[in-house]
Amino acid sequence: MKIKYLSVVILFILLISVSLAQDVQPQKNSNEDPAHSVYGPPIPAIWEFQLSYLKEDGKDIQAFNFYKKDQRNKTFFFKIANNNLNNRNELRVKEATGAAILFPFNDDDRFQLDIGGTYDVNKDTTLPSKAFFSRLTYRPRPSLWFRYGSEYFDGYTLGSTTPYCKTILNSNYLVGKFTASSFSLVGLIGSGKIDDVLNTRFGFAGIIEVPKNFFLLGGYIKSNDEKENVRTLAIGRWAPFRPDGLPGGIFIWKHKENYDFQLGGIFWGGKNLFVRPAAIGMAQGMFISSMALRENSELRQGKLMNITDDYRNADVSLFYVYMDQGIEMIPGNINHVGFMAVQLFKIFSEVNFSVFSKPVIGAFYNEETTPEFSLTSHKFIDKKISFFSFQVGMTLNDSFIFNVIHSPKTSEWTIALSYLYFTQNED
Repeated sequence: MKIKYLSVVILFILLISVSLAQDVQPQKNSNEDPAHSVYGPPIPAIWEFQLSYLKEDGKDIQAFNFYKKDQRNKTFFFKIANNNLNNRNELRVKEATGAAILFPFNDDDRFQLDIGGTYDVNKDTTLPSKAFFSRLTYRPRPSLWFRYGSEYFDGYTLGSTTPYCKTILNSNYLVGKFTASSFSLVGLIGSGKIDDVLNTRFGFAGIIEVPKNFFLLGGYIKSNDEKENVRTLAIGRWAPFRPDGLPGGIFIWKHKENYDFQLGGIFWGGKNLFVRPAAIGMAQGMFISSMALRENSELRQGKLMNITDDYRNADVSLFYVYMDQGIEMIPGNINHVGFMAVQLFKIFSEVNFSVFSKPVIGAFYNEETTPEFSLTSHKFIDKKISFFSFQVGMTLNDSFIFNVIHSPKTSEWTIALSYLYFTQNED
């Protein structure tokens, strides 16, 4: 085991050595500012405020969300919700979440700090739970970066012998990435602790970029708990900044014992924003995320809007998500919890009528699997349901966006009204 961890330490030393061996003053265009070597120079930000109402499982859910978005994507976001389902065990909670992506040293892209947290209260018991995550990223040059991440959770989950069980989770990890020409190597090491049980992990991934903007990623994380060994594969194509008429897309597969996760998407049209930083970042982010406890998945991904804004990033968007988790409800009998969703969006960017513009339509197909006790067989069986949902939306006066999603079979509604505020100058 010591040899395995020593190999990871050697990898980080090699990454640093290769960086220092390169020219201290790399060749660059005279107009290039190294402080903005990753995202480019600042641009005016857009603030979006969203009020939403959901009718789900017979429950009324109200939420207020907002985020600030600039060339660095979402750099500040917040959500407060009543009667929401949390992302751990589907308990009804009152929830407040918030996060920020900061560049603390003179707005320099090379130093990035991500921080966020969640506080919720179980509506049935008033039991509180809190989670916190942070990530510090350092990019000494475009071909090399390092990240330290930490996560903490203190709260309640569903228990086996008691209705609710208090637990404390925390994880820490270190990641390094070096790029040479069209190949990148990622190495990571970390530990996760659930109450008093410590689990250490290390892993490697390689990213190959090939012609026509295609790329491949393969990664493996080894854990001292064999059930937590994770394999990650990804293939995709990013869109050029000047559209070439071809779609961008990605497919990611993650697997460990009794767990499968798949994520895919195809994006095309003149406003396709699935460019290289988004494509590579999504693929390697899915690999690195296996080191975290995933208590703050919403915050890390910046997905806080109750009706997503992802459809605005391409004229036509097709998303696919699949998850299957095996659980042992009865010793010796594996049941499954999971879902599959396919989402298709079409936004008509050039359509304008009076104060109305940019109409969007969407169609979704969903399958959900949950264990259910059978009185005839006296055991848990996997119950599957499937249903369609439909979305319509419109922009008013270029500032208000109204969207509705309805699932006829389940009688569920989601209604959201957003307000966009465009800043004239950088904050």
